[in-house]
Amino acid sequence: MYEGTKTIKELEEKQQWWWAAEKKRSKRLDYLRKAIWKKGAVGGLYNPGVKVDLERAQLHTQKARELEMSPDPSVMKFARMFAHILDNKTIFITDQAQLVGYNAGLPSTIGWDPSVASILNEEVFNDPSSLPEPVEESKKIIADVKAYWAGKSDLDKIMPYLDLDDMMKVLSGAVGWGVPLARGGYSGKDYEYIMTGKRGFADVLDELEKNIDEADAKAHEPAASQEIMDLYDKMNNWEAMQICLEACIRHAGRYARLARIMAENFETDEKRKQELLQIAEVCERVPAQPPRTLQESLQYDLFIQLFSRTEAVEGAWPARPDYYHGPYYNKDVLEDKRLTHDQAVELAGEFFIRAAEVEQYKPKFAREGLQGISGTWVWTLGGVNKDGSDACNGMTIALLQAARLVRVANPTFAFRWHPKVSDEVMRECFECIRQGLGYPSMRNDPILIANAMNWHGHPIDEARTWVHQACMSPAPTTKKGFQPMRMANATVNCAKIIEYVFYSGFDNVFNMQIGAETPPVEELTDFEKFYAAWELQMKTLFSLLVRPVNRARALAPTMTPRPFLSGVSERSVESGKDVCDPSISRGNSWITAFTWVENADSLAAVKKLVFDDKKYTLVELRDALKANWEGREEMRLDFVKNAPKWGNDDDNVDGIMLRCLRSAAKFSREIKDPMGNNWPILPENVSGNIHYANVVGALPNGRRLGDALYDGGISPGPGLDKKGPTAVLKSCGKIDHISDGRAFLLNQRLSPTQLSGEKGFQMWKAYMRAWADLGIDHVQFNMVDDVTLRAAQKDPEDYQEVIVRVAGYSAHFVDISRKTQDNIIQRTIQGL
Repeated sequence: MYEGTKTIKELEEKQQWWWAAEKKRSKRLDYLRKAIWKKGAVGGLYNPGVKVDLERAQLHTQKARELEMSPDPSVMKFARMFAHILDNKTIFITDQAQLVGYNAGLPSTIGWDPSVASILNEEVFNDPSSLPEPVEESKKIIADVKAYWAGKSDLDKIMPYLDLDDMMKVLSGAVGWGVPLARGGYSGKDYEYIMTGKRGFADVLDELEKNIDEADAKAHEPAASQEIMDLYDKMNNWEAMQICLEACIRHAGRYARLARIMAENFETDEKRKQELLQIAEVCERVPAQPPRTLQESLQYDLFIQLFSRTEAVEGAWPARPDYYHGPYYNKDVLEDKRLTHDQAVELAGEFFIRAAEVEQYKPKFAREGLQGISGTWVWTLGGVNKDGSDACNGMTIALLQAARLVRVANPTFAFRWHPKVSDEVMRECFECIRQGLGYPSMRNDPILIANAMNWHGHPIDEARTWVHQACMSPAPTTKKGFQPMRMANATVNCAKIIEYVFYSGFDNVFNMQIGAETPPVEELTDFEKFYAAWELQMKTLFSLLVRPVNRARALAPTMTPRPFLSGVSERSVESGKDVCDPSISRGNSWITAFTWVENADSLAAVKKLVFDDKKYTLVELRDALKANWEGREEMRLDFVKNAPKWGNDDDNVDGIMLRCLRSAAKFSREIKDPMGNNWPILPENVSGNIHYANVVGALPNGRRLGDALYDGGISPGPGLDKKGPTAVLKSCGKIDHISDGRAFLLNQRLSPTQLSGEKGFQMWKAYMRAWADLGIDHVQFNMVDDVTLRAAQKDPEDYQEVIVRVAGYSAHFVDISRKTQDNIIQRTIQGL
């Protein structure tokens, strides 16, 4: 029960960090933290009071109608719609805030972009829980909007250009998680171009004007060529970028005016009046000009993220805030001393809060897969500079301390560990983990830099800039290295690979042929034939998911352009081509492999109990699986208990895991993205292990239809790692984390009692040393005990800020489904 009368010290001694944080944060942070409207969906539904923003959809539709007869090229129309929204949407400034901006009209609303997909618009119309009052009036507005976009949305336009058979299988929901669209998913940013303090939007506008003038002059020389024909498209793209960036500057100006009006006409508190005038000055400066202070730098960054979410639906937030805001921290706190460290922490905390409240209406499969959060805002900290030196700075510490104060579940951090990281910074990381945030996840920087060079050919200085593109995958922040769309729409429900081997590719849950027509099990008379069938199913599913994404990427520049994102990207400003144009990008694609480990455990079980021990035939096993093990409980338990399981340092199953990964890695180099680069796999889950529980049939590892799947990318099954944390690390360490795939998610659960105090830190540090020595690229921790989690299940109102690591993201425990809660409690607590 709530123990708000206790002192901070008493609460910390009892490891009740969430209540201690309430008492430790400043009044401003406490107010702003409690003013957040929770936007993450629970059970696929938004929280009571959170409503769809109809204003943005109406503005978008209004301008689209107006432009229908316009002779403008489509990219210019995109830009004018973007500008119309920014020029006319409702804006507000939250009381006590120092940073401004939101992607919808009111704090309680969520943005809805009706131009992305008609099927999404149908979901909005049929989601009465998120319609503003009066509901009937809202339904009329939504009906009008969705009627306009029917046949005109991105997905509607692109579908005729995709393979219908592939798309039916992808959209069935059996094997894929995502829709192949350039404006639906997320985008990286060319931070090296726009966030290094060298230029603001006005400087980019000057570059664009110069490019247009030069192109116009060349186009009218006494000559005719393909080069001149290409200039017409380039000039249209450059002009569209201009329209967008000018609108962004005007939008910031609206905030500046609002802040001045509030300060000069309504605010009676002198301190707050000065803060409002400061906000006005900041918004008059950025994004037009490069930032000069930490507040300006954070505001500039926030504006860029919100503009990008005005142009597209984004479910991730690739960022490296300590690296790009660190120089402003150093200047304000260490050199000019215009801010104290605590004031910088407060600003960092507010930056967290501004990000935490962002949400855009997403399809139900995405809401269910992202339980309790709006998207995977995994911000990258630490790492090295381009020259290989330690990149940690005062902002790294400020952000880690701010995270412990505001305790939001989104954004979270991932920390780029390398051998030069100081103990001071490692202690800050450990404190976040020990205090139950579930983050930062720890990433092995030298391994992942080498991995980026190996798979995608990024030069070392670019590879060293990497950020998390979403939960896990590194992507550079450079001209040719950053990724402008969610190539991971190629997300595969990999447990279907082993399932389909038993039914020749037929899906008994969806009652349709989805996989390859491999031979019936009667003909798979030895393990090599069985494995060959598995390999063919793997290749078939990977190809099925990759082909539509490749096609969407190739079509994006003409059918779904992004003039704003192009305008803040050096490669587009320079070339005049859309940011998604494959010819100006190196490529950084990967296949997200959900529910991967079931394959290794299942193959190992088949090998031992069917082919080696000959206890069962494949036909008997298939019949048992088809019956969901009903009437065969003794046989099922044999497969659970007597077959080797991944994560116990057992070469029998570990060898099969390596064989599967290397088969996938070999195929990853055969399939290519439109940039001509590779498609390595990245085993992880968001909460796909729960989402797919009722989709994946019974499996040879003893799992039944409806049981939760394994929670990690290479994590052992819950309760199946019997030999302790060292055995888990040894199994994971057998994987080559540079060449076997793009990255590998490992969940570990540790005891908060065992890791208390200095002794706990030293134990964790030793664990991390072993992890690094084994060359493992990722690990993340849950460190909240069962007593607390069960108390939170019983009295959720008292435990609103208890956070757990779900998979590639964290969430407040009370905001995830009961099934996911139980799955987390079932994870083995490892003693170090």
